[in-house]
Amino acid sequence: MSDQDAIIELTRKLVASPSHAAVGEKAVALVAREALSEAGYEDVRIDELGNVTGVIPGDGDDYVVFDGHLDTVGVGDADAWMTDPFKATKIGDRLHGRGTADTKGAVAAMIVGVARLKDRQPACNIVVSASIAEELVEGHALGAVLDRYPAKAVVIGESTGLRIARAQRGRAEILIQTRGVPAHSSTPHLGVNAVKAMAAVISGLSALILPEDDLLGPAILEVTDVMSHPYPGLSVIPERCDATFDRRLLVGEDEGSILAGIEEALDQIKQDYPQLQAQESIAVDRFTSWTGAEVVAPNFAPAWRMDDDAPIVQAAVAALGTVGLPALLSHYAFCTNGSQSAGRRGIPTIGFGPGDEAQAHTIDESVEIEQLLRAADGYEALAGTLAEL
Repeated sequence: MSDQDAIIELTRKLVASPSHAAVGEKAVALVAREALSEAGYEDVRIDELGNVTGVIPGDGDDYVVFDGHLDTVGVGDADAWMTDPFKATKIGDRLHGRGTADTKGAVAAMIVGVARLKDRQPACNIVVSASIAEELVEGHALGAVLDRYPAKAVVIGESTGLRIARAQRGRAEILIQTRGVPAHSSTPHLGVNAVKAMAAVISGLSALILPEDDLLGPAILEVTDVMSHPYPGLSVIPERCDATFDRRLLVGEDEGSILAGIEEALDQIKQDYPQLQAQESIAVDRFTSWTGAEVVAPNFAPAWRMDDDAPIVQAAVAALGTVGLPALLSHYAFCTNGSQSAGRRGIPTIGFGPGDEAQAHTIDESVEIEQLLRAADGYEALAGTLAEL
């Protein structure tokens, strides 16, 4: 089977194994493990969390890590899709299916492309990581891979349209809770309505002035869900209200600075609502991975940025040039596992992947087949060049 056929066939196999949060990644992880073994990788393993990794050995003890995530979001109403979302159907010059762009296609291209180095002895060890749970909490699972393989450079496989992404905004999930005093809804003056208090918080925070970045654009704070307690409220003034806010982060913002800004804003709101009782915190994700490992992770993924003249960026430009790919610089609008490698650990990181990031999470998600094939060439070139950094 040619490399081109192998990439398409592996993408189809990965897509055919549903891997959203409700079903877990076991089936697709087994597909990835088999593909790595058949492609000639060494030390192929599934770690405690369920990440799948394989190594192309090189000189010395250093590592370059290529990471794509195996999990996807759900498909929603499958009847709304043109094709079966789990069949990676070819229509024209594209493959359609859940995960084709985000990021099962990239994983297939990585496995095939990087494997081309196995008979060439790269300058360091090259690791391909097919990680889990990126859609639940960006970066946490990749952290387990980097603990085992401390990388000197990382390539994230999220879609870039074959451009080089050298930055991304981060993401924090912020919980705000307001407290009231319960009373019968026929005598609301005897209580304090926590929902009305939350309405004041939402209104006040919507006026918060947030920073901007010349490349990444503005930071964002957006309420995404609200829940009153008790629910349903049967003739009772709610005594508590919880709201989740999605905060898109810029470089340099950390947990402390974000919460301090929210607390300062709440103090201002309290001047107009003296009865307001509110507290803020970073949300914590808790879930059980498909291997049975219990995961507890703060939902805070830092932003990161590589300078245009950073060695990894310039090396990537040179590498892609060797295979005829235009070295266009870009950045991610969304959050990726790079928040772990670059944002938390300071490891030089770039993104490079097939497909348009606007395809992520959409009905009829698809990727251009030519980009899948060219991505494999790019991963091959990047692996050889970044190994020499």
